[in-house]
Amino acid sequence: SAGGYVYQKAYLEFFLSPELFFKLLEILANYKTFCYHALNLAGESYTNDDSGAVNAVTWGVFPQKEIIQPTVVDPESFPIWKDEAFELWKEWECLYEEGSSSQQLINNIYNTYFLVNVVENDYIGGNVFAPFEELFDKK
Repeated sequence: SAGGYVYQKAYLEFFLSPELFFKLLEILANYKTFCYHALNLAGESYTNDDSGAVNAVTWGVFPQKEIIQPTVVDPESFPIWKDEAFELWKEWECLYEEGSSSQQLINNIYNTYFLVNVVENDYIGGNVFAPFEELFDKK
């Protein structure tokens, strides 16, 4: 519809090694407007959002319409997506020769990394990259 606006919070989803993940958790503790969820293949779960609420990350506002909320981060569906996301690593692993360094790398990511989503809830003045700048300065 014409004359409307679409708003979006900064949102990232990525895989991260356990070493970097636990460092990121320490950093994120200082960012009060951030929410995160993380799971590894074994189902080990970390979050700073114990509300269990769905978090809208995009929504639209249009004349004579209710607010449209097309994209959400849902803590109940994240574990289901986690299974699908990790299975992609197994598909990629099959493309490489058994025992090759590439196959071993992909297998290591599959078995040890965390799938993480981060939402910066300050969609006007926030900086979703700030904790990552700190993370990589700390290396």
